[in-house]
Amino acid sequence: MKKRQTASLLIIAVILTVGIATVSAATRTVTIRVEGMHCQNCAGSLEKKLKATAGVQAVRVSFEKKEAWVKFDDRRISVAQIREVINSTGYKAAEE
Repeated sequence: MKKRQTASLLIIAVILTVGIATVSAATRTVTIRVEGMHCQNCAGSLEKKLKATAGVQAVRVSFEKKEAWVKFDDRRISVAQIREVINSTGYKAAEE
């Protein structure tokens, strides 16, 4: 009986570990240098556009640092697509 309980607990632990790893593997963050912002309003409009993009979970755009930090689901959107969103707003996502 004790061996059966131990085996069951081990199986549950493995399932939970795999499930957690799968969920966290999809969430990524990227920091992209942004050219062309002239004021805090520029940063605000870019942040608003990125937040409205499917797959984007969180955004911080800094006019002072000239960068956008984006947390996203890499199963729904790629870094290249995030760069395209930035470029579509009239700003330029600087190449790495």
